[in-house]
Parts: sequence; C-alpha cells; structure tokens
Amino acid sequence: MELQFQGFRTEQGSPVHEAVSAARYYTSRDGKDPWLFAYTPVARMNPYQALSYGSFGDHGLAVTPVTDPWSFDSLTVMGGQTEGVIVHLHWLSVVLADARSAAEAAEKSAAFLAKMSAFRGKGGKIVWTVHNMVSHDARFLEEELRLQQGVADEADLIHVMTEDTPALVAQHLRLDPEKTICVPHPGYHGAYPDVVPQDHARLALGLDPDETVYLAFGAIKAYKGIEKLVEGFNVLLERSPAPRRLIIAGGADQDRDTAALVRQLRMHPYVLIDDSKIPLDTAQYLLRAADLMVLPHVRALNSGGALLGPTFGLPVVANSVGVLPGLLGPEIAEFIQGGTPGDIADALERADRLRNEASRAAAREFADRYHPHTVSPVLAQAIRAGLHLDQGDSDA
Repeated sequence: MELQFQGFRTEQGSPVHEAVSAARYYTSRDGKDPWLFAYTPVARMNPYQALSYGSFGDHGLAVTPVTDPWSFDSLTVMGGQTEGVIVHLHWLSVVLADARSAAEAAEKSAAFLAKMSAFRGKGGKIVWTVHNMVSHDARFLEEELRLQQGVADEADLIHVMTEDTPALVAQHLRLDPEKTICVPHPGYHGAYPDVVPQDHARLALGLDPDETVYLAFGAIKAYKGIEKLVEGFNVLLERSPAPRRLIIAGGADQDRDTAALVRQLRMHPYVLIDDSKIPLDTAQYLLRAADLMVLPHVRALNSGGALLGPTFGLPVVANSVGVLPGLLGPEIAEFIQGGTPGDIADALERADRLRNEASRAAAREFADRYHPHTVSPVLAQAIRAGLHLDQGDSDA
C-alpha cells in the first residue's frame, strides 16, 4: 500500500474522512469519545498550529484539519461519533480571497457567516483566534472588517494572545469580554532543526565572524516594511565603519513593486536575499548565523518572529506596532522610534548593546516562558473551560 498523508490536500471525502480517523484514534486510545477539534485554514509552512495543538489529544480534543475552509460545516455529521464538534477559525482572508469586487466580497462574507450560524444551530461550536488587526493583504477593507465583526459576534469563544489585544483592536473590532480567553503565542522550540552552530552557519552563508548580522525572516510583503528597513540599513552602512550584513529570507509577493525590490536587493553587496519559502531544515542556518532578529512591520498585531528569534537566542529590533511594545522588554529588544531611514539606522546601531551572551540568554529565557509544552495545554484547558465542555461532568 502506498504511503499517504491525510489532511494535506482537499480530496473526495475531505474533511469528514480525516475527522473519522481522528475520532476513531482517540476513542480507541482513551476508551471514550473525544470532542472533534477541527481547524482551518491549514498553514503547514507556519509551525504555529502544530505547536499550539501539540497537547490537545491529551485533553480530549481530537485535532483534525479542514483544508477547504468553506467545508467545515460538513463535520456536523460527526456529532454522533464524538462528544461534539468544534471548529477553530484562524486567518479570515481566505473567505474573501477570490472576491473580484466589494459586492462579491459582501456576498462571500454573508455566505460564510450564514454557514457559521447554521453550523452552530446544529450543535457545533466555533472558536476564533484574532491574529491580525485586519488581513495583511486585504483588498476590500470595509467588507473584511464587517466579516471580522460578524465572526466575533457569532463565535462561541474568541482567543487573543495578549491582554491588551481587545484595546488594540477596539477601533475596528469589538470583542465580548465574556467569551474572550487570553493565551499567548507559543515559542518555536522544536519547530525547526537546530543542530548547526553559529560558526558552521556563517561559513555556509559566507559571513565573517566580526560582522553584525541582522535577519528579517518571513514572507516578503508590503506590510513587512522591508524597503524601509533596507533604506535604514544603507544609512547605517554610510555612518558606521563596523562590518554589517542584512539577511532577508522568505517567500515574496508577486506584485511588480516587490519583484523590483527583490531585483534591487540581489545587487546589494551587503544584503543576502532568498525570496523563496524557506524549508524548515534551512532556517536554522539563517537563525544561527544572525545576531539580531529584525521585525520592521509597518502594521501588525501579533508577530511570530517575536518568539522565533528569541527561541534561537536572538534579541530583537522592532517597529513599535501591535502587541510588541508590551511583549518585548529592553533587555532583549530595541524599538525603532520613528519612520525615517535615520530612525531605523539609529535603532539598528543602538541594538549593538544587545550583541552579547547576556542578551542572548535573556532572549532564550523569554522564549522559554512560552514553551509550547506549557502554552499548548493552557490553550486546551482554556478552550474547554470557555466552551463549558466539562459542565456535564461536573453536574453528574
């Protein structure tokens, strides 16, 4: 029989086929029916979901992927084989991804919310994690904001990653405090291979031992502020004789401006760029070669990089956006104060103070507080409590 991986692509019978397998597995293992815990959209290049759900099976939650976000309502048929069905929604941009006009976006939004309402009417429960202020690539902003508010109103439970998130999003989104739980973003411990020491990583990338190496890691998109970062880096190179290198790595948008930026950066003598999606086994070379993680986001709410860098012992240089000022302390972070190239250069230069083992140790200690082995069970328990899944047991 040919080896196959379930839940990696949409095919006939999905997502019910994967859900049946998950329910059978945990029923057989634990001797009792689990709650089916389906999640969508599925983002396998980002380890966030795998890290967050690592312990869910030990808390009576049978995790199963829904590769087509529009098909989550088909899981209502699983009610009789489980304690019940929970759908965890993540990034909502997929709902409007194919919309060609504001009117079509409104229709798609209404259809998705109707599916949610019908799913709940059949006994299903919905959890939504607030990842962004609004989708980074939003084309129909007003419709996306309406969709977010509709999901927030319809969901049984809302998950935020910091206590200040409701206030940060309040201008665009009202979150009911009675159904909001706060559990942090997990660190990236174990998500990437990590066996290459810094000297080997630098040799592999052609970097000298005395260079200060900055890493901007993740998708190359407009909201990431890469162009502004490079402008600031250029100012720093002009004013500072110290050897410095900037690594920019991640899948690039396909628009004309991003393509022009990538072409320009390939010619830069002090910038190393890889505009493809970075395989997990390659990421360790970038993370181990670097001295500092740079988060130049122009707009953001949460940032995985704020945990990824410190997981590898990297202090952070970041724009003061979203949750970052409240999350990262001065012992591991330097913030960009202003939006000019000079302001960015100043922050990069000030971050020289973080190039020492004490700061790296502090970064690792910070990340360890959010180890997935700690965060995942807390999230599972918070979801069970927030949805009152154990109420029947306590009443018995």
